[in-house]
Amino acid sequence: MAVLIAIIAACGGPSRAGDDAYREAAAQAVRDAVLTLDDLPDGWTPSEIGPEALADLQLTGDCAPLNARGAGFPGEVASGDSEPMTGPSNEEMVNTVSAFTDIPAAKAAVRQADGQVLQCTDQIGEALKRAIQVGAKDIGVDDLITGIDASLEPGSFSKFGDETLAYLLHADISTFLAGGYDVNGKILIIRDGPLIGVLIYAILGDLDPQDERSLAGFLAEKLARAEDSLSD
Repeated sequence: MAVLIAIIAACGGPSRAGDDAYREAAAQAVRDAVLTLDDLPDGWTPSEIGPEALADLQLTGDCAPLNARGAGFPGEVASGDSEPMTGPSNEEMVNTVSAFTDIPAAKAAVRQADGQVLQCTDQIGEALKRAIQVGAKDIGVDDLITGIDASLEPGSFSKFGDETLAYLLHADISTFLAGGYDVNGKILIIRDGPLIGVLIYAILGDLDPQDERSLAGFLAEKLARAEDSLSD
């Protein structure tokens, strides 16, 4: 019996050590890949609205796994979030990076996320409405809003990394004042090897394609460098 235990321990030991080493490397890769204010041009600051702006989705039921934007999906071994940030045009942005056990697990997570986003368009639209209401309350104009219609639909975007998925966010805001306002945004999912980055971005008014590509490019560059270090 002692010999059998020793054989089992010897067989299991290196595998566990390898798993632990990968998890440590994955955690470091995630920390290296998350976008921070230091990665962005002048004019970006911590969000005054806070997590409620975009990070706090509060989805429920079958949609709840999307709240963590990758964390907790099958095969995920490490995840990290950026702080919510505000850009020079008052755009709001948050990003999350997750590392998976291997490339097939990351591919499966992308497919799962895509299916759930398309299934949960109504709840995500409600989350966008809450974010707008919180933002309006923080600047003292929430009493001017008479209604918000919000929607999400699949979109197209330049390819970054191994694969990129995009979803369009849109909200029409009605007010007591003449006319109304539009909020537009994107959810981007970028996979590079076993790493997945999720970027959520929204702005009052029209999206700037150049700014969108720049933000996606910053995240994609960090994902690529982190993936290289993870595969070394």
